[in-house]
This record gives sequence, structure tokens and C-alpha cells, in this order.
Amino acid sequence: MRDMSEIIPSFEISLFEPTFSNAIDYIELGIDSIIDNETIKGIPIVSTVVGIGKTVYNIRERILLKNMLTFIKEFNKGQIEQEKLEKYRKSIDEDKVKAEKELGRVLVILDKTIDDIKTKMLANSFRAYVFGQIDWEQFCEVTEAINRLFISDIALLYKIEGGQVTDTKHCAIYQADRLISLGLVNNAMKSMIISNNSNSRTERYLSINEFGKMFCKVTK
Repeated sequence: MRDMSEIIPSFEISLFEPTFSNAIDYIELGIDSIIDNETIKGIPIVSTVVGIGKTVYNIRERILLKNMLTFIKEFNKGQIEQEKLEKYRKSIDEDKVKAEKELGRVLVILDKTIDDIKTKMLANSFRAYVFGQIDWEQFCEVTEAINRLFISDIALLYKIEGGQVTDTKHCAIYQADRLISLGLVNNAMKSMIISNNSNSRTERYLSINEFGKMFCKVTK
């Protein structure tokens, strides 16, 4: 990633200016089309990453650029609480240490992310933080869980939250164990099944816990 002092200001402008988020509809065309599009080039974060008259050849920078644009688009979807948005923006404009700490954390995570779904979950949870639905420590906990979460386990988590899955009879035990290890799901013994060949299987009840409920609420 490029120098934070260079990239954070342009990321902030791109994130909080609605005119830029509208232009990001072009992201569906692919990274090469984004780089070649004059409208997209006008977005500060794009011009910072790409540079004037240059092309992004580095795979890592291409992925980061796509993640940042996906993040910006997702963050600005739906109803925006303008007063809270301006309050937060003012707070990071007046405190550069806070800006580097908070926007810098987002950028570091985006730099490590390869899946769109996790980028969108990160954007939704950051919006929840900016709008005061969660505090900074909770946001950090959520982002840590997003980072460690297996993509294949996301659908299962939401099914447990929604009550469609209530025990390990309806899912792979190893998937349930991963969600339990992240602190998102609780479990309790339901029954033990012993087969003829002496193998046994313990079925467990599964339930979403308070952290899991908060996680699901702010990442969707």
C-alpha cells in the first residue's frame, strides 16, 4: 500500500462526497474499464492509486482499488444520516491522528481482503460506527471477526440468526465450530448418537449470542 499520509485524505474525500459514490456504478465493468474511464479517474482515491498517466499493473494495488471503490459504493447505499456523517467527518478533519487510526484501519483491512462480500460487510459495519450504532471497540471486534470468518460460513451464520438452523443436525459440525470459535454462536449438547461401528456423533443446539446478533445487524 502507498504512504498512508497520501492515501487517507483522498480516501476520505472519495468516501464522503456523494457525487463520487454515484460515479462508482462503473465498478461492475471491471478494473480495467474503471482505470480507463475518465469519470472514474476524477475520483480522488483513483487518481491517487493510479497516478496521472499511469496504469495499475500491480495485482495488489488493483485489488485494493477495486475494494476501496466497492467499499465507498456500499457505504453510501440506502439512507444516509447526513448530520451524523458531517459530525464524524468534522471529527477526523480536526483530528488527523483519529483519521489515520480509523480510516487507516479500514484501508489495512481492505488491503488484505479479496472477497467483495467481506468488503461490503466492512462498509456496512463502518457505516454503523459512523452513525453511532456501535462504538469504536465494537467496530474493531466486528472487523476482526470479518477478517477471520470463512466465506462459506456466512450463510450459515445468518441462518442460525434467523432460526432456520437450530442444531448441528442441519449443518456441518466443523462449520458450526468455526462460528463458535469466533464468539458469534453458542452451543449446548443436544444428544449423542452411537453407531454400530462404535463411532459416535454429538448433536448440539446452536444459538446466536449477543455479539453474533450485533455482528449480523451491522454487517448486512
